[in-house]
Amino acid sequence: MRRADLAERIDTGEHRMDSMEQRLDASFNALSTQILQSRRETNDAILGLRSEFSTMRTNVSGEFSAMRGRFESLETAMVDSWTHFENSIAASQGDTRRYMKVLYEELRSQIKLLNEGHPSSS
Repeated sequence: MRRADLAERIDTGEHRMDSMEQRLDASFNALSTQILQSRRETNDAILGLRSEFSTMRTNVSGEFSAMRGRFESLETAMVDSWTHFENSIAASQGDTRRYMKVLYEELRSQIKLLNEGHPSSS
């Protein structure tokens, strides 16, 4: 093999290696750019999700607080209603006792009158 052919082949090989190195560098740079862009997009998406979750947590917390308030109001209303019911029952029992006492006294007085009209046979 001649020296000129060998030198030409070496030059061609070096040229090809340089060309491959340039293409590899360009591919690496493009890939690095894509990876960085992907990281930025992922970080932006994560920040967006965090913001959405924070908003959702705030909304849910507010809804739970409102529900707790409604339950407490309902509980208070139920206790008040029950207390009113118990008081009504107690008042009704008192009225019934008084009425029964009046009836009892009336019955006694009628029995007394009947006894007075019929003297005993002793």
